[in-house]
Amino acid sequence: MGSCIGTIRRPRTLTAIVPQPEVVNYRCSPEPVEGNIVQPTPPDNTLCTTLPSISEPISLTVPHFSPDKPPRPEFTPFTIPYLCRSNPYDGKGFWTFPERRGWVINVKDTNCHTLCPPGVCLDGLSYEDITEKHKEIQPPMLSRSDGSPVLASEKAAFLQAWVFFGFLAEISALCGMELDIKAEFTDDQELISTEKLNGLPGRWFKAVAKQHRIGDKPLMEHILRCVRQVVLMLTEESGPNFTQTFKYTYSECRILHSIDTAARVTALHLLLHLYSPGFSATDEEGWKQNRISNSVHWIVRKVEGLDQLSTFAEEDLEERGWCKSELELLASDDLAFASLLPRPNIKDHSGCERFICNAYQTDEAAYVTRHVEDGCGCNFVDVQTSALVNALSEGMIPKLVITGHLELEVVTEHTYPYVAVSHVWADGLGNPFSNALPSCQLHRLRGFINKLNRVSNPTSALNNLPIGLWMDTLCIPVEPNARAARKTAIQLLGKTFNEANAVLILDRELEIVESATASFFELGLRILCSGWVKRLWTLQEAALASEAHGAEKLYFQMRDGPFLYHKYDPNRKVSRPVKTTTEITAEERTILNDYHIMMELGAQIPSVHMMRNMREGWSPFQVIHSALAHRSTSKAEDVPVCIASLLGKDICTILSTEGVEQRMAKFYILMREIPCGVIWDTGPGKMSIRPFRWAPSSINACPEPQFNLKWNTGICDSLGLHVRYGGFVFAEIEERCCIGAMLPQEFNVAETGNALAKLYWPPAWARLQIQIQQNLAMILRQGSETDPLTPTAAVVIIEDTIQVDGGTEYVCRIVGYMHLLRANPDPETALFQGRRTELDQMWCIT
Repeated sequence: MGSCIGTIRRPRTLTAIVPQPEVVNYRCSPEPVEGNIVQPTPPDNTLCTTLPSISEPISLTVPHFSPDKPPRPEFTPFTIPYLCRSNPYDGKGFWTFPERRGWVINVKDTNCHTLCPPGVCLDGLSYEDITEKHKEIQPPMLSRSDGSPVLASEKAAFLQAWVFFGFLAEISALCGMELDIKAEFTDDQELISTEKLNGLPGRWFKAVAKQHRIGDKPLMEHILRCVRQVVLMLTEESGPNFTQTFKYTYSECRILHSIDTAARVTALHLLLHLYSPGFSATDEEGWKQNRISNSVHWIVRKVEGLDQLSTFAEEDLEERGWCKSELELLASDDLAFASLLPRPNIKDHSGCERFICNAYQTDEAAYVTRHVEDGCGCNFVDVQTSALVNALSEGMIPKLVITGHLELEVVTEHTYPYVAVSHVWADGLGNPFSNALPSCQLHRLRGFINKLNRVSNPTSALNNLPIGLWMDTLCIPVEPNARAARKTAIQLLGKTFNEANAVLILDRELEIVESATASFFELGLRILCSGWVKRLWTLQEAALASEAHGAEKLYFQMRDGPFLYHKYDPNRKVSRPVKTTTEITAEERTILNDYHIMMELGAQIPSVHMMRNMREGWSPFQVIHSALAHRSTSKAEDVPVCIASLLGKDICTILSTEGVEQRMAKFYILMREIPCGVIWDTGPGKMSIRPFRWAPSSINACPEPQFNLKWNTGICDSLGLHVRYGGFVFAEIEERCCIGAMLPQEFNVAETGNALAKLYWPPAWARLQIQIQQNLAMILRQGSETDPLTPTAAVVIIEDTIQVDGGTEYVCRIVGYMHLLRANPDPETALFQGRRTELDQMWCIT
């Protein structure tokens, strides 16, 4: 993904007012000892006064602009059954509860290094080593002292009693806060709600502050030890080949999910200690953010029941009409939370595909511009085409002012402040016939941009002017006699969004979301699954706007106002203490369990800098492909224009060409450096015109794995794609026996009589039958020879041989693909003679 990934700004997650110190006794349950069976020890009455008292609010993240808004929930709440009601937590000690209930804990937390997760040492290991090491904490996690078998329902009920209710009671006791768990977490129907987990970190922090124990490292160690025990008990139990030991019901999976959420909430509380002014710790003490985050989330962690829950959730989401392309983006954690969210059925996704959403496609001939309310009959207000043409002919960006009488005035001053509006045409704010919108929509737009201007520039002198508006529907001429001005407007799109004071995103589905009461996960998910993210042109609008002027200015219109989107760099250092924080750290993202959502948002809205300044070994095609994989457009010929503009290429030659393939050909020449992975794509979406028959007709027509073959880069020009690969040239074939026949499904190739390798067609490629003819050759791919998805040999016909600087280049076209096995050729199969080329043989593929 690169260094920049998406995140959301303006949260107010964990807040607590810290009063003046007050001396109280510190009490907790006995500490665990060897074997996880503990003996009672006297309470620790020690008082820690390591930090000064403070009176300002402490928050891990940026507060809301409006101080009267309630704290944002850390997690999306849900309800679960009270499964342990008949055998609840007894309140007699957290660590000894299993023994009192007849359970034996068979694993323990090694605590070998401060950054190692619970139960296993990962210090200095590679990813492959970690995967193997993870098996050290495989089943049985726990057993019954009487030897009876453990059932899934019994395990879920016991864990609910111990590491949900017992855990919350223990942490509350450690923090010196009384918590009536039954009153706060159960309802009249004896269901349990996780709603009250939100806000607990701040409540605990206030209780700790009253004891003047903020930053008390022994207290923090006690709390972290409890958290790690919970996480350890939630490690997935699996047998050989990671087969799941227990099969849970949906409700039981949710119970395990609630326990994991409780552990993460407690980890957030510990971050409040670390972020408090004056807190410090030596390297030996090990109190850093990633120590906490590593305790609840690490690279191979699998939460008990989560995969099963994600399967239940995905089936539920499919039945509720979610788009297939949306589900493709979501990880297991995402699916588990996504199924909790209500969602309006604004679009029919039954015709959507795995990667492409077709629900937002529009037909210009039948397009209807919507009013704000159905049944409204207000008049349309248009912009004079001549005024737009005059501004564009001078290279100016035409801005509009919506007057008090809902009229539109064109403003061209370079410095005039304006908001650029990005929207989804399928929502009804477009107009392919004239530069006009209903007056009701103009009234609504004026309210949106005026509020956004007040939010984004609360003290700016710009507020003395009526804020301007740029919107494609109104500012890009549509009249047939204004085509030249239309092309100019398209060429100015990058400048338009880059120079806007702010960019406001309108999406019908997002406009009904109350952003202030939604968790970060919910906000990120709703944006990721919005119609706006699924469209082609919004990619350019967002990427160009998100980094302009070195400040974030991309806003989503929500029900309660504009919501700022902030690109997030996990490697950037964050200033502390908390009161100076302006972003969420990577550790908080990990604990909040929305890291994957934010990464996907970053991939769908990549930074312009990232696309234009790739680090060594990366290609802009990889970034563009990720961003385009789930986007669609009603006009395929727009794709090369949009991408070239994003990459900072001169799009004049593309705009002057008509037709999808002709525009893509111009685009490939503009790109010049092309990842050679494109030639190994066996899919049908290739261009038909010479010399671009090797090229995908659209970038997102090429499967993503092909772009990972980045060890070789080709050069595209008007002659074709020039690459360097080793190959094999077939010897001259006798016409009387072979010409016109088909290559067998399996055969050997040899040089001077010695068999070199065996080739075969996988069944999926049977349609690519290759006719035996003169000038037959193969381009051989470097890398894995056993990858079943990617061919290792492209069969070509050499059409010409030319002399270039550096040697001989074969001009050829691809006629099929095969797999090559270099070891143990089969002596029973057909044999074809030939010769090997140099490893850096030049090929010009047409």
